[in-house]
Amino acid sequence: MKLLVLVALMASPAAFAGGSKKTMSFAASSAQKLSLQLGHSTTLSLPADVSQVTLTDPSKVEVKKQGRKVTLTALEKGTTEATIKTKDGVTKVSIYVAADKYAMPY
Repeated sequence: MKLLVLVALMASPAAFAGGSKKTMSFAASSAQKLSLQLGHSTTLSLPADVSQVTLTDPSKVEVKKQGRKVTLTALEKGTTEATIKTKDGVTKVSIYVAADKYAMPY
């Protein structure tokens, strides 16, 4: 099983790409899970402009919003939940921050 996962990762072009930024699309009104490596960031694209983002533990993740995009940067190991509000509804994202990519559960 581990060999199959390793082969799948090696075949993926993302496995060879450098950098710490990723972009993901999320639909409103759906629960999502996200893993971030400490010090790395990802940008979420939503279908409508983001009006508000709240975190259960703001010490874990830094949030920057601009229009339909929300950028999350991992600051400290642990978990938090982001609630993202748009005119179309609310999206909840469960965020796990790990010390390295091998400790990510999702």
